Amino acid sequence: MKFTEHRDSNILTVKQYRPGLVKINEFEIDSSCFLSQHELNSDWNCPSLDALDENHLKALFALKPDVIILGTGERQIFPDPSLFRFCAQNGIGLEVMDNAAACRTYNVLTTEDRNIVLGLIMAKPE
Repeated sequence: MKFTEHRDSNILTVKQYRPGLVKINEFEIDSSCFLSQHELNSDWNCPSLDALDENHLKALFALKPDVIILGTGERQIFPDPSLFRFCAQNGIGLEVMDNAAACRTYNVLTTEDRNIVLGLIMAKPE
């Protein structure tokens, strides 16, 4: 799935997503990653939704988002409710969707200059 260009070339945006691969600006990434408009971590050590814990979220908190959009792979799967509570206790919203929807939503919110972080869990095919 291709995405439209962002007007500001200094902003990190999702250019393309397909199962197992995301293109962020000129970077092609096939592992779990997270990004904000200006920072990219292309090696987020979160191999699956089952592995997601508070420490993984704290890495995203360091980017000081108002909202985290969490892509859970090819299907929307909700994490443990305690992780929603952990985000809320830190004043951060957590929205969960499949990776393609998460990428689209992130791009739209960056055009509104929202303080957002996108976390993508890229589970390795079996």
